Amino acid sequence: MKLIAEEGAPRLDRFLADRHPEIPRARWDVHVRTGEIKVNGVAVTKGGVKLRPGDVVETELPAVAPPAAHLEAEDIDLPSLFEDNQLWIVNKPAGMVVHPGPGHQGGTVVNALLHRLKAPVVVEVVEEDEPSEDTEELSTGWPGLVHRLDRYTTGCLCLAKTAEAQRAIQDQFKARTVEKRYLAIVRHSPKLPQLGSLLIDEPIARHKRDRLRMVVAAGGRSAQTRIRVLARTTSAALVECELLTGRTHQIRVHLAHLRAPLMGDPLYGGPGKWKDVDGQPLLLPHPALHAWKLSVDHPLTGARIDAEAPIPDAFRALAAALGLPGF
Repeated sequence: MKLIAEEGAPRLDRFLADRHPEIPRARWDVHVRTGEIKVNGVAVTKGGVKLRPGDVVETELPAVAPPAAHLEAEDIDLPSLFEDNQLWIVNKPAGMVVHPGPGHQGGTVVNALLHRLKAPVVVEVVEEDEPSEDTEELSTGWPGLVHRLDRYTTGCLCLAKTAEAQRAIQDQFKARTVEKRYLAIVRHSPKLPQLGSLLIDEPIARHKRDRLRMVVAAGGRSAQTRIRVLARTTSAALVECELLTGRTHQIRVHLAHLRAPLMGDPLYGGPGKWKDVDGQPLLLPHPALHAWKLSVDHPLTGARIDAEAPIPDAFRALAAALGLPGF
């Protein structure tokens, strides 16, 4: 779809909302931030871009979000890493989604948080194209969420108990003051650093044809990941990843770019089957990624909170099966 800006055209986000009022503004905001809109052939990621007469805006209409949904509080046992009246940092298990969506109306982290807060709420559901690992581009429509983890990523997830705390932590994500460290088990690659750390500074954009995937691409959003190899064999490696930005699937994309995809991550070229140290078949049901450490400033006191999620037994077992020491 192509739209032509006329004399007196407003900034991009208002222009889109005026032309298609049936699409919620929050949905347009997500569409802009994920690079789905071009102005004069160039992708833009900020809705505040001022349009000039004759500018050509290219986009596809985003899917309209469903109407407001009633979210039920559910008594779900989530291990706590830190909790007070402002924040709740949990150790998310593998297989649990962060918020409701198609096929997952309950049993999510948000449902568990509502039980903690003692009240179900009604929110405007604003779904993005694909749930993403730790990203500051999160809609504030979901109560308590300040970032996310993929369904099968385990570990530290920070939740806010008040609107003020939610805004404060989101501001920290935007300011890049939140520290996030992950552990990943990957296929070995000669591009992994032999000593010390390696800064991967490669922009990330959505794949032009496969909308579920992200890729390293010129013109994408800036993304930086610092990695350090903790242990390695001839076929696999245990890698510590520090997220300096929070793009969708950032760790998965950057490691795949080094030809060291996560074990169990076929979306990015990672093997679904491997062999253990004895040569026996080894099934890899999901990406081997654990959100190990998270540090944030308390929204009221400013004190630094350092959370560490215990390494899951399944992650340890996989490392051992691949002959990776370090635990």
